[in-house]
Amino acid sequence: MLKVFAMEMKDAKLYGGIGAILQLVGPFVPSIGFILALVGLVLVFLAVKTISEKSGDEGIFNNYLKAFIAQILGIIIFVGIIVATIGTAILKGGMGKLANPMEFMSLIGTILLGFIILWIFYTVAGYFKKKSYENSQYTGTDMFKTAGLLFFIGAILIILGIGVLIILIAEILEIVAFFSLPETSESAPVSA
Repeated sequence: MLKVFAMEMKDAKLYGGIGAILQLVGPFVPSIGFILALVGLVLVFLAVKTISEKSGDEGIFNNYLKAFIAQILGIIIFVGIIVATIGTAILKGGMGKLANPMEFMSLIGTILLGFIILWIFYTVAGYFKKKSYENSQYTGTDMFKTAGLLFFIGAILIILGIGVLIILIAEILEIVAFFSLPETSESAPVSA
């Protein structure tokens, strides 16, 4: 059954636009950059939650949350691998023992494994972010679909380096998408 409804997008537009800007510029601001990026993340979460609630599609928020969880898990596992690898090297006889080519290659191999695991988690996160943003028919802004697709492609290609540029473009498009949200939107979701 189709049901037409009007959504208030003013809050999502404001939260998402400002949040996406803070996430983009936060890492480049000395001292308080982490805090700015964190505030930006919270604001984007509020925007995505607002869109999800107003549209009645819980998948929008749930997929965004899965993307966030995948990124955090990837970072935690990566940092854990690095700390464990360096800690083990120090406990086995100090960093001087790394002069042995076999020990050094073992350390490099473990760190590379950590990077590959991080890349896999980041790619999974990109996929869920893409899925979250694919539901742009609720917002009337197709720019979300494009940003989501670029986040996913960028995550896949980040291992080659070019992905960083693609993700930067996706972040800029995300800002534009949030600020392009209409104040109200007529939408027709399908309900079973």
